[in-house]
Amino acid sequence: MNLVNYTTRGTVAQPDGLVSYEVREIVVTANIFFGEIVGLLGIVANVINVVVFSKIGFGDSVNLSLAALAVSDIGALVTLQWFNVLLNPWFLQLDLPFLPLEIASLTAGYPHNYFVKVTGFITAFVAFERCLCVTLPFKVKTLITKRFAIGFNVAVFFAIALTMFPVYYTAYYDWKFDAKKNKTVLGIFYTKNINDVLGPSLFLTNSVVPLVSFAVIILCNIVIAFRLKRAAAWRQMSTGASNTAPAAAVSLKEKKMVKMIVTVSVIFIICFIPSSAILTARALMPELSITGVYSNINAMVATYAMEMETVNSSITIVVYYRMSSKYKETILLMFGWQNNKQKKQSESQNLFPKTKPND
Repeated sequence: MNLVNYTTRGTVAQPDGLVSYEVREIVVTANIFFGEIVGLLGIVANVINVVVFSKIGFGDSVNLSLAALAVSDIGALVTLQWFNVLLNPWFLQLDLPFLPLEIASLTAGYPHNYFVKVTGFITAFVAFERCLCVTLPFKVKTLITKRFAIGFNVAVFFAIALTMFPVYYTAYYDWKFDAKKNKTVLGIFYTKNINDVLGPSLFLTNSVVPLVSFAVIILCNIVIAFRLKRAAAWRQMSTGASNTAPAAAVSLKEKKMVKMIVTVSVIFIICFIPSSAILTARALMPELSITGVYSNINAMVATYAMEMETVNSSITIVVYYRMSSKYKETILLMFGWQNNKQKKQSESQNLFPKTKPND
């Protein structure tokens, strides 16, 4: 999501609107402070995710995709950390040789948007893969091989990078005179054809691309929930009284799988609702722009949206730990928190099996 349009009173003069400038700065500072703390924890958590999935092994293609998702989340969090620094009202008061708000767009804002879109498509791919597991259980291993998963994840990183080309083609950094500071500082400049090039590009990257990933995630999870519930109902009807325990065990495993997939997907969608809302509102209400009457509201919601994106990229470790027995076993073993008996526990309920590669 493109939330890089943010300013301060010192940059552009505007009326307070419904919210005062002072209230805005308090909320923005709080959002940034919270985002910095959660973001740092999230970076560590995703590094752990990559290590854990590497130890589990990439025989199952879903492990590879979830490791790629962790890499994308690391990129999103690192760039957002830098973005939060540049937006911090205290940082803006420093005597710097550059204009932080102008430096933010190309070095933090758009790179963050890139990783966010990659995260969306990888999440959609994981949901689609699990959808195939319940709809075509005997064909999924031939359709989604390890080689295919590697190719898809690499292609996502590369394809989304291509969509960012117009942004960097129409903008560049150079020295300019800042009247407020009364000195020459590094700032942003735009090419003459920016409106012709960037307009259609931003519509594609900020509207079409996110909506595609959202639609795939929602549709796949609806299909998964429907098919597994129907399968569980069929087994319950066809199982005799003497086999109620095995039936319950299968049902529990199915529920855990559905819960994990739906949880990751729902968290992703919920965390990006604020971003979608502010972008839609800006399009419908010009006064929500950075120079409009409601610019203070814009800044508050935009930083809150970035805060929610930080949560989305940081919380997956909790989901995996609580819902995958193999992930939990591996991370406990990795940190030396598991005894010998626990090390030999069955992996029958493992959602991330370590299987032989299926190339």
